[in-house]
Amino acid sequence: MKISQVRIRSLPDAGVIAFELPDGSFATRFAKDFKNLMNTMKIAIFFLLISAPLFAQNVDYNKVILPESSQSSEFEERLVQLAWRNHPSNEVLRRQVNMAGYDVKQSNTAWLDNIHVSGNLNEFTINKASDPWGRAAFFPKYNIGATISLGTFFNTPYNIKKNREALIISQANLNTQKLAVRNTVLKLYNEYLMRERVYKLQSQTLLDNETAHKLAEQRFKRGEIDFETYSASLVSYNDVMIAQLQAERDYKNAKLDLEQWIGMRLEDVR
Repeated sequence: MKISQVRIRSLPDAGVIAFELPDGSFATRFAKDFKNLMNTMKIAIFFLLISAPLFAQNVDYNKVILPESSQSSEFEERLVQLAWRNHPSNEVLRRQVNMAGYDVKQSNTAWLDNIHVSGNLNEFTINKASDPWGRAAFFPKYNIGATISLGTFFNTPYNIKKNREALIISQANLNTQKLAVRNTVLKLYNEYLMRERVYKLQSQTLLDNETAHKLAEQRFKRGEIDFETYSASLVSYNDVMIAQLQAERDYKNAKLDLEQWIGMRLEDVR
């Protein structure tokens, strides 16, 4: 196809530029629509860029677990505080942060270890009587020298950066532990509440079933019911008793699991 064979027709009212090809077909270009579309995309991208920081949320890890000075009215928040204060694994991470901080401070002054200063005094300066011929005039009275390793200028900055990164890592581990402690304690508390509720319900069911079984036993003694009915009542009572014992065990274990984290009996929490 030759360029000379293409005819351009402009349709201003429709906002269209039509290219007539040699075979009589048309290739249209919607100039205004394309321009409007590009402008709209630019505006959308602009607003996305300026609004991105607004949607970014940084976690304040100091609020994940409330400080000791802040007394929360919620019982579960108090449990989280106690777990964070009393569990030994948290103390390990806190001390690791302290150690990393000490390493950063030490690396800032470690370059001084590579500086060596030396000096000496001429013996004739100390004891002039030992120099009857005036030889001290040909020697300096004292010498002072200092040496430093060239590697200090290269290794020290890297060691400082490495220790700072180690400090950041230890702080991140501590923050991770805060999230884990809060998550674990709240889950254990929810488990404890559920097990407590199940135990109470099962205990009430046992009382009801025990009453029904005693009535069945009395009716069996009077001959009002047959042995098969009495036996079914006894089996039902035993099943409910076993379920109640299991519920009691689960309730006590859930309480122990929670107390393991807070470091004290649940009844002593204030």
